[in-house]
Amino acid sequence: MLETEEFPLGLAPTKDPAWLVIVDDVEAAQEPAVESWLTVSNGRFAVRGLLPGSAGIPHPACFVAGFYGNADGDISSLELVPCPDVASIRVALEPPFPPAGGPARGCRRILDLAQGVLFTTQTLPGDRALTTVRFASMAERSLLAVAAQVHGDRPAALSAPVFVQADSVLRSAEVRRTEQVDVHLHGHAERQVHMAVATHAERDSLHRVAAFHRSYAPPEEADAARSALEHARGAGLARAAQHHRAAVADRWRDAAVEVAGAPEFQRALSFALFHLMCSGDPECETASIGARGLTGTGYRGHVFWDTDVFVVPFFTYTHPATARALLAYRYRTLDAARERAGEYRGALFPWEGADTGEDCTPAVIRLPDGTAVDVLTGQQEIHISADVAWAVWQYWQVTGDDGFMADMGTELLVETARFWASRATVGEDRRYHITGVIGPDEYHEEVTDNAFTNVMARQNLRWAAEAVAWMAKARPGGWESLAGRLRFESSELAGWEAVASGLASGLHTSGPEAGLYEEFAGYFALEDLRAEDFGRRPFAGERVLGTKRLRRSQIIKQADVVMLAHLLPGVVPVESARTNYRYYEPRTAHGSSLSPAIHAALAARTGDLASAMANLDLAARVDLDDRMGNASEGLHLAAMGGLWQAMVFGFGGVAPESGGLRLDPVLPEQWDRLRFALRFRGTRVAVEASARALTVDLDGDAAVATGSTPLARLAAGSYRAERTPGAGWSELRR
Repeated sequence: MLETEEFPLGLAPTKDPAWLVIVDDVEAAQEPAVESWLTVSNGRFAVRGLLPGSAGIPHPACFVAGFYGNADGDISSLELVPCPDVASIRVALEPPFPPAGGPARGCRRILDLAQGVLFTTQTLPGDRALTTVRFASMAERSLLAVAAQVHGDRPAALSAPVFVQADSVLRSAEVRRTEQVDVHLHGHAERQVHMAVATHAERDSLHRVAAFHRSYAPPEEADAARSALEHARGAGLARAAQHHRAAVADRWRDAAVEVAGAPEFQRALSFALFHLMCSGDPECETASIGARGLTGTGYRGHVFWDTDVFVVPFFTYTHPATARALLAYRYRTLDAARERAGEYRGALFPWEGADTGEDCTPAVIRLPDGTAVDVLTGQQEIHISADVAWAVWQYWQVTGDDGFMADMGTELLVETARFWASRATVGEDRRYHITGVIGPDEYHEEVTDNAFTNVMARQNLRWAAEAVAWMAKARPGGWESLAGRLRFESSELAGWEAVASGLASGLHTSGPEAGLYEEFAGYFALEDLRAEDFGRRPFAGERVLGTKRLRRSQIIKQADVVMLAHLLPGVVPVESARTNYRYYEPRTAHGSSLSPAIHAALAARTGDLASAMANLDLAARVDLDDRMGNASEGLHLAAMGGLWQAMVFGFGGVAPESGGLRLDPVLPEQWDRLRFALRFRGTRVAVEASARALTVDLDGDAAVATGSTPLARLAAGSYRAERTPGAGWSELRR
């Protein structure tokens, strides 16, 4: 392999191997998963980690956020469209390079997590080598940069073709050439969405710069792409690289979570956090983050609850502008959610969404053996509206962004609360019930009173009431205008509280199940099977038990009641959370990648560190070990967001409380130190914890407390607390 100083633009990989994901020659079957790992993205567009000479192979390379289309007009077939691959390099050699049939051998790819740059080297015939660097700029989000050069005594000409996927559903494709700049235009007239990519390549030592832009108003996207490209050309590629690396370093300042004493885990953790922080675009309120981000075609690029509950919290605490943009996307699609609510009031967000907020959930899917299976999640997994409300409430509590609440947040909470108030019905027991639903555990369908759904709905109703009271007092003019537009009657508040107080929660207060939340009505009467008795987890329950027996058993797919305890620590106290964790953990198959991290987080918070570490390992290696067998379709962004939550909320013990922040870190004996930073109401809070000592550095005022000590308003500075076995953390002192 070549020396690192031989890469273009004077760039070189970071020397610390903990920041590098290195992949040498791989077998063809593993290549698609590797390409997912090595994706470079900035939340606006992404290019998978194909070798520079790999264009034309079956898996697409490039995606633009929010650019969806379909071939048949069926909303459920709407997909994230593969866009022109502008990262391909061709070398003029005889025989042709790369050879037919896919990637060449003799290659190394290095994803530098610290710099956000993909480095590649490929051995060429005749004792020559090709080196490239590639990055999606985090400083100028329209820009992709690729630089390549050939090393050796014999020259070889380089070219940079633009490749369009043969089976792409791109329509109205057009190429405009002006003064060495090619602008590739693509659009879907029916969906009124258009995308342009402007490209330019210097032919000596090849430099390719491309600018992506998506809009709903052509020729706006073409002009914007060309303008961004010309700006980058004027500044030069080396300057663009400098600005990008500085932007990545700035993001790492708050996004990094460091563990001393676990180097392999640290690499997996940094890999997850890198892809997570590169998945969002703070400048775009018209696109969200799909389940696989922009790293692959999994779930057709659709947006799920994954974004609101697993991904948004990461940005809320590390880059609030991106969290705000993601919540603004939900606000922009509120009319579609109102329409989806149908016979009920308020707003029901789609289980699977795309750009417009319409529901894209397929009605039927086919298993590998051809069996048709009805998909009921789109009709019954309605907890999504409470999930959006939770993300809104958390964002406000953590950031104190009153402008967002006045402009968007209160309306989101009111409309989701209205849905629950109309969806719940009074039973013979005079309690309110929510029937015919699917909870996060998707193994049991059409159930009544799913605990997660009901308790989240109850909180949604109460959050909305608090938001209304706040806005009426703090922004009376704004509230009068909003109330008039929504035709809001003050009597609704009493109705919300009646539903909230009367909703069945599933909490058993007596008998052998005292202290437990029953996952749904009748769950405890099901066959008491435990997932842990059926072999190594994770596993797909249908394959092990068959669908019919699975539905009649207590085995669950993923965290459900455990998820509830994790999301609402103020509602489910530690002792109750511990009781429920001990009951549900052995029964969970972890058939979803979302599950292990949440189990790790709650186990850490409740003191079960052995279980926490076992689940943390599962979560950290979901993609790098391809534990779900589908990394080829893209990375699991929610699992990555859950991993961050396990580290910060679980082991870091972070929880917002009454306008302040509570810290109660707990470290396993394998770790020497845990270090992370976050943003809380405009103040940067840097935390470093060991088994016995905690240091907190503040760059502004904040109300902070440790363990069970009282909240105290602290000025900017450095504070320390000590942990005494059996007594917990002392107060923070300078």
